[in-house]
Amino acid sequence: MLAVRAVFMLLCLQVADFSDPPCVIELECSECVPDNMPVVTSHRAVNGSIHVAAGDELTLSCAGGKFLLYPLASALAAACEGGKYRVDECGAPLQGRVYRTQEARGGVRHLAALCFDSDRALAARLHVSNAPRNQLAMPPHSDLTAPLSLLGNFNHMFDAKTRHDAQTLYSDDVRLNRRLHELFKHDHYCFAEQTLTSAKLLSGRYFDDQNMRVTEFVSNRVASWMSVVKGNLHHLHRDVAKLMKRSRGVMELDVYAGTHGVLSLNTGSPRSEVYLKAGKRFPVPKYIWTVVHAKRENKGLAVILLNDPYVTVSEIREAVFCESTCGSVSWLSHLTRNRNYERPVSGLVFCCSLPAFAERVTEMPNIFNGTVKHLY
Repeated sequence: MLAVRAVFMLLCLQVADFSDPPCVIELECSECVPDNMPVVTSHRAVNGSIHVAAGDELTLSCAGGKFLLYPLASALAAACEGGKYRVDECGAPLQGRVYRTQEARGGVRHLAALCFDSDRALAARLHVSNAPRNQLAMPPHSDLTAPLSLLGNFNHMFDAKTRHDAQTLYSDDVRLNRRLHELFKHDHYCFAEQTLTSAKLLSGRYFDDQNMRVTEFVSNRVASWMSVVKGNLHHLHRDVAKLMKRSRGVMELDVYAGTHGVLSLNTGSPRSEVYLKAGKRFPVPKYIWTVVHAKRENKGLAVILLNDPYVTVSEIREAVFCESTCGSVSWLSHLTRNRNYERPVSGLVFCCSLPAFAERVTEMPNIFNGTVKHLY
């Protein structure tokens, strides 16, 4: 067990529903030796435990930088929710990271947040907003260790092997497809004219010109089929970007983009899931999705793209997990033109309500209050 010295400090107090249970930290551990016991500097420590009301938030600091799930963090904010501590909005085993850059006058500007699955080497979801200068609002935290550049920020986010493997895979389509054919050479699978390429989850169109470089990092990339990337994923990015710019200053939008599931190919029984590296790392996602949420107006929409140009008519019913409303969404102009969203070879697209989407797609937490109206 790593020796962790934890300093607990009450940051803020919110009015909590009395039905919500408190969070308890036991300060006596029969399995711990004295050197591994936490050091607590809080007035709430009473009789060998510390009780924190729902809604309270604590700061956890580790002098040695040895948080097991957050090895690059020296301090974490933990909020008490439902009797449990929530360290960040990603949740284990995902690791929360933020693209941030230093301002000329010393401040830090956050451009995008990322929840990354380091075990599978895949971005689960990313988060941006249409606020001026792409400023993404973040919970209270310390920026004392913020790198001075976006490149330094990226290099600070992931271990060297994950960066190297991702850059090797996603920087060269020839190498990427050679790897794909190596994986299925014994299955004699016919890929026809389809090839893999690297796809962006967040489009550069979502950002002001000077911030577009955020989307070039491989942490924002996944493997997808060329016909899908140039087809409906391209149309989706254009439609979302247009809505973000049109709504700026009128309606604040949070945009989330992510992945769900693993693509499988019909090589026999059972089907073969596609992982580009050993250890079930770098999977080709089955779904690539985007969520647009106007929190103040309580409106939103989830747009899901099926990353499978080989899907058959009989498989579509199972693949589409909600009653799609894409045809009635006015701002999806490029996707709905000529009914592009219905073409599997371009990436079949369907639209879901946010609660229904969050219930099915675990990569997107259900942060939506009550019934969210459709964003038409």
